[in-house]
Amino acid sequence: MSMAKSMILVGGLVGAFTIKFMLQILSRQQNLTLLHVIFVVSSLLMSVATKFGMSYEALIVGRFLCGFSRGCGFTLVPLMIAETTSRKTIALYQAPTLAILQLGSAISNFLGLPWVLGGEQTWPFFLAMPGFFSIVYLIASPMLPETITYKILEEENVEVCVENQFARPSFNLLKKLRAGNLSTVQNEYIDMKMELSASLRSSQTSFWNVLMGENSRRQLFGAIVILTTLQSTGVQAVALYTDTIFEETGIPKNQATYYTIGMFVLMALVLFASSPLLVQYGARKMILVGLTGAAFSLVLLTVSLKTRSFCPDVMTKVSLTALILYSCFVSFGPMMCFMGFATEVTTQLIRPSAMWIGGIVWNTMASAIVWSTPYILQAIHGYFYLVFVGLVIFDVLYIKFYVPSNTTARYQIITNEPVENFEEVTPLLSSEIFRQEKTANYHAENSPSFRGKNKYYGSASSNCSLPN
Repeated sequence: MSMAKSMILVGGLVGAFTIKFMLQILSRQQNLTLLHVIFVVSSLLMSVATKFGMSYEALIVGRFLCGFSRGCGFTLVPLMIAETTSRKTIALYQAPTLAILQLGSAISNFLGLPWVLGGEQTWPFFLAMPGFFSIVYLIASPMLPETITYKILEEENVEVCVENQFARPSFNLLKKLRAGNLSTVQNEYIDMKMELSASLRSSQTSFWNVLMGENSRRQLFGAIVILTTLQSTGVQAVALYTDTIFEETGIPKNQATYYTIGMFVLMALVLFASSPLLVQYGARKMILVGLTGAAFSLVLLTVSLKTRSFCPDVMTKVSLTALILYSCFVSFGPMMCFMGFATEVTTQLIRPSAMWIGGIVWNTMASAIVWSTPYILQAIHGYFYLVFVGLVIFDVLYIKFYVPSNTTARYQIITNEPVENFEEVTPLLSSEIFRQEKTANYHAENSPSFRGKNKYYGSASSNCSLPN
């Protein structure tokens, strides 16, 4: 049984490594459709084939495929959201996906109870249920478009020549997905193409060049740190051993599962309630506050567990308070922002590589935490949570001093000028002078001489006119 449990982690690692190559072969939409097909097969193997075929091997393969689709999805889903939404609303659209995941965790814990669907005769239905949602997606997938960034690059790769840039299919798609007036959509379209132009001009499209370029390397490392903040809080260990943690705080064993369900529901509610704050305060501030609060909560939990023998009743309440605070701060900060913030601080061509490496690091950390937690708990007992406090402190310091806001990263990649004061960037980006400079750069980069040097811009002999 331990092999079946671990195969989901192995599949996640394989999926995290594989997704980059899949993105080079298939489009974003085609990849997501393929992952849902794999997930349906996984559900059937884990339920029908295992139960009625009496095949333990089918369970192992099903768990591996489930992990594979999850590992690929960790990179693919936020990438598609980032390439579909505007830069101002990336985090706002990423956040509900995490809230839905927490609700899913609460529902799965409830359905997994022996008297619901976790019984000896009903568990195949429990394992088959996730495949239903994939079937719903597969039915709806023909109505979903490709991402805007992918359409732009696809048009340039096949040398589509449209006299008016604003008559291109990619711009028509952008108009359908935006509610603003025409001039606002046109400005966003030019911004997107300029951002791509700046990355292409710097030859930063390969992973090696991403590492060599100063700005692209800063984006890559910043995105990796941001993506791993959630793992640094120990949420993987808490999610898997929540019942044990509640029992350790003094909760009766027969009630621990209900406390676990309540914790996941609380996290989902905090995610939904704090989503509007993203617009007001930004992902950077929220993730710093959330990480700091999570570290404090883990220290409080450690102290309460180590002193519980002196005052059991009081320390049990303190431990529960610490877990409630932990759930709120983790949901408010890293869980809310880690995907959206990572996509915010990366440009369109750097983003796939950053999400790919971040996915690999995420799944590696998840595997290491799951496999090592029982041994670390046995060795250091209540001090186990201080390990995550150290990781969180590192993340806070790195984000505070090395990771800029989303507008700062965008300014740096377009102008190739470092920015020391992060707070002065936003008014600069919105100024008319800066917009005129960007527009001039865009026209220069779309000249025949520039297009002739880059495969994404067709041949130098192209007669396409420039946007007005």
